[in-house]
Parts: sequence; C-alpha cells; structure tokens
Amino acid sequence: PFFVAISANGMAVGLILWLHRTPSFLLMGMSLVCMLLSTFSWWRDLIREGDIGFHTRFVIKSFRDGVALFILSEVMFFFTFFWTFFHNALSPSCELGMRWPPPGIRTPNPSSTSLFETGLLISSGLFVTQAHKSMRLKDYDVGPFIGLVVTIVCGTVFFLVQLREYYWNSYTIADSVYGSVFYLLTGFHGMHVVVGTIWLMVSLVRLWRGEFSSQRHFGFEACIWYWHFVDVVWVALWCLVYVWFGGWLYMWWFKMWDGDVYTFKYPDAKPS
Repeated sequence: PFFVAISANGMAVGLILWLHRTPSFLLMGMSLVCMLLSTFSWWRDLIREGDIGFHTRFVIKSFRDGVALFILSEVMFFFTFFWTFFHNALSPSCELGMRWPPPGIRTPNPSSTSLFETGLLISSGLFVTQAHKSMRLKDYDVGPFIGLVVTIVCGTVFFLVQLREYYWNSYTIADSVYGSVFYLLTGFHGMHVVVGTIWLMVSLVRLWRGEFSSQRHFGFEACIWYWHFVDVVWVALWCLVYVWFGGWLYMWWFKMWDGDVYTFKYPDAKPS
C-alpha cells in the first residue's frame, strides 16, 4: 500500500505538470512502473491466498466493502466533473458569450458515433451479466467464455471509436471550458473502460485456469460491479453532455415548434 500510494501521488503530480506544459516523463514513467509492479505483486498474493483457502466469508465481506467504497470514490470523482459542467452550462459567463455551448464550438452529433458507443456499452453490460448468470448455474464451458469475450470486444471497440471521435472533433481541450470539461469527462471515462477491459481479460484468464466456481468468484463479481458503474456513467454522460447540453435537444425542440419554443403566450400583454 505504501508504494501504491507513493506511485499514485507521483502520477498525479506528473499529470498536473503535463497539463502545465512542463512534463516530467521520468517521474511519470517511474511512478507507472512502480504502480504496475506493486499492484501485480499485491493481486498475485491475493489470488494465491484465495487458492490456499485463507479467504473466509469475513475476508470476502471486507473485500466487498472495499470494492463498494472504491466505486463510491469513483462516483465522487466523476461527480466533481459533472458539477463543473453544470456550473458552466446552467449559467454561462460573459467570457463564454452567455451561451452554451460557447460560440465557435461545434458539438458532436449524439445520434452518430456516441450513440454507437452507448449501444456498445449497454450490450456489453448485458453480456457480462449473462456470463455471471451462467457461472452461477455452474456452466463453466460456454456461457461465461462467450459473455466475457464479447464484453472485452465491446470495450476494445468502444475505446478505438472514442479515439476516432477525438481525432475528428473540431475543438481541443484548450477550447474554452467546454473543451476542457468534455475531454476530461470522456477521457477519464475512456481510461476506466481500458481498466475495466483489462480486468475482464484477467477474469477470462482466471476462468480458463479454473480458478472460479459457482460459489467462489468474487474477483469476477467485483469486475462486473465496476463494469456496470462504467456503463451507468457513460449513459449519464451521453444524455447530459451530448444530447441535452450539447445543444441538440434544444435544436430538436426548436424545429419541432417551428421556432416558437415558448409554452405560454400573452397576446394582450403590452410593453411597459
């Protein structure tokens, strides 16, 4: 835990330095290597302890509580970015032209690439749930393997499509607060998709080695919790950032009413 904390702090400092255009690749590289070695050794020992039989139901309960708190911390992490987004979107400042999206920002179409990504993640959630259900029914040969492989493919395709979207976007992270919050939200979510996909790959290897059973598979169950969290965050992100505050919902409402978007009319009202 000590080395994990030190390496996480070093990666955070390295990220801040990179954002301020004074990157320290040595600090980032050493922190990343230390993080990978520490987590690999730590999780390897946990798997060995479980195979030996040291994981009693009280130990599993502590694992459940730890994963739940970890996901809660991730919820609060994304909550800060959503708070920033709403703070600027609901009350745009004069520097933004008092408009949202700011003038000059051509927001991505929510019914194009992002809708495909949404379908990918929702489908992957269904497949990984089916894999868990098959494992609970003691089907160790077909159901879990198919579900995990399809989920891994969906996560990989999602990340590649997101990179393609970044390449074709007309704005960067430096284009007003919209670009900053958009890329931080979607970028960190993409990192979580990568982490979840790697976790699914590890679960697939452990399933292949026969380390899971219908009653003992908490590592796989925790991975499913994390993946569903990633799904929910993306659905909220797509509905709020792409559809609503991306300006597309208002344009649809504007066209639907032929420009007359006001619900109440006062024909007898006179200017004061």
